[in-house]
Amino acid sequence: MKHSKYIYPFLLVALTGTVSCKKKLDNISDNRLQQQPLTGSSSRLINLAGANELQIAGQKLTSFMAADKEGGYGPDQTRSTVYFPETGRMGATFTVPLQLVDAQGMIRDILFSSSSSKVIAPPSRPFTAVDDYNHPMDYYFAWFAPNKGGYQDSLFAIPREVSPSSNPEHFKIRLLNLGTTPDRFHTGNMSLTWADGTAIAGLENIAPGSYSDYIEIPFGSYQFKVLDADGKEVPAKGSLEMVNNVLNPETGTMMSATADGDAGVGGFSDTWLTYAPLKTYQPGGIYTIAVGAMSGYGIPTGGPGETVATLTNSFQVIADNKESTNITYSRMQAVNVLAGKEISWQVDGKPLGETLAFATQTTYSRYIAGTHHVKALDKQGATLAETDRQLMPGDNITAWLYATRDGKPAISFSANNLSGKYYTGASGNDGSYATAQDLNPWWIRFMNFCADEEEVTFTKANGQHFTTSTTSQAYAHIQLGKAAEVNEYVRLRANEPVSILAYTSKPGVFPGNWMTEVTPVAANRFIANPALYKTAKKPNAEPGIYTVALVGNTAAGEKPSMIIIKHNK
Repeated sequence: MKHSKYIYPFLLVALTGTVSCKKKLDNISDNRLQQQPLTGSSSRLINLAGANELQIAGQKLTSFMAADKEGGYGPDQTRSTVYFPETGRMGATFTVPLQLVDAQGMIRDILFSSSSSKVIAPPSRPFTAVDDYNHPMDYYFAWFAPNKGGYQDSLFAIPREVSPSSNPEHFKIRLLNLGTTPDRFHTGNMSLTWADGTAIAGLENIAPGSYSDYIEIPFGSYQFKVLDADGKEVPAKGSLEMVNNVLNPETGTMMSATADGDAGVGGFSDTWLTYAPLKTYQPGGIYTIAVGAMSGYGIPTGGPGETVATLTNSFQVIADNKESTNITYSRMQAVNVLAGKEISWQVDGKPLGETLAFATQTTYSRYIAGTHHVKALDKQGATLAETDRQLMPGDNITAWLYATRDGKPAISFSANNLSGKYYTGASGNDGSYATAQDLNPWWIRFMNFCADEEEVTFTKANGQHFTTSTTSQAYAHIQLGKAAEVNEYVRLRANEPVSILAYTSKPGVFPGNWMTEVTPVAANRFIANPALYKTAKKPNAEPGIYTVALVGNTAAGEKPSMIIIKHNK
């Protein structure tokens, strides 16, 4: 049963460095963070208001180095501290060390502040928190405007669950609405949904200043979205690093200097998309999705490439317990690309999802890592194909039933990367710094399950390559039933207006003969629910991790066509 808990902010009432080192051994630099062991209390500080400095009971925990003359932070405007060894500045969350709790169980004179004129943060006023292990508490520091009197700096004391789900395959999640009312883009009750805008029971219509119960969801990779009272998407907190930090002043949707959208202001164009991160929620994890007025976005001023910072209702994903590495479970789904057959799947004798018509997929099931027997059966229950599959912790696997060139059913597996992490090719001795993460990915893997063709190549319109590489394994010379394992994804720009074509190909020939009978895949086929977008125009496509597969078997009465399988929800 869903119900919202109401909370009331109390105004912050005015009351009254150690430097980490880098060790060297045999002239090799050890650049790992030297984190001193600090026992945490049950109290956390959640900083939604944009502060970057913190002191408790008169002790400065951050670097408190002055900003540069422009009011920002350059590489020399901070230094690491015992409490913030990476940046020396306050981030989104901080567990108060037990050593800062006094004998009465109080954490006194907590003071947030900002020394940067480019950081929008409330005035600094101290407050006191209570440490109680029987009732763990989060103290959310936020801008809040419950009335029309403008923003006020407010503190919300929010109880936090620390016990994981009784089902070890699940995680807990809730929605906290500290959104201001009014806001220039999004206001009122908030709801958490799946990526296509479908409501999640128990997480709908959470009023400002309240929060939902935690609900349990099977672990996996999700792109949760927050919708406001009008059904419009609320953005996640933006950042310059994500290149998603410019909003259309009329719609609140993302603008880009490089997007193929409509001409906008100051060299920016509207993508009609709203940023929401793709994230893997771990088994046993506990999460709060918090909505509040946050900095992180800018509005174009009209000058070329110029923006002005703004506070707007946004959301962040807050881990309420320490996320542990998944060393136990994997996930698997299955797809039927065997023409002319309605099939079902079994793993170790138990059903994997529902019965499938041609070109449809099951939902995910979860399995303990190890060897599992996978079987595909026809409508009468006869075995069509079977094999064993070794599953590793964290695996996200898709099983495909297809026909070989001689028409026999066979099973193929593809391993999906839903982390958003990829190899950049940057230099380094061991590749430690040669990876990046895309939290808003539009990635496509191409596969060939058309029994008519031994080899297929996919291109953009007019036979254009997807990448600058002319030898990419991701889209060229795709063999029947085989998944590419190196450079397996084409990583597209969000909202790129592509059209995907299929070609019969041969080794050494690119792209080959265009399969004119196969309808090209337009970018808008990657939009699951067009009604989700409450904008004047729809985006070209929406982010996600996809497989585009050529399927069909003329001998079985199924002409070649391309299908789209989405692997995240």
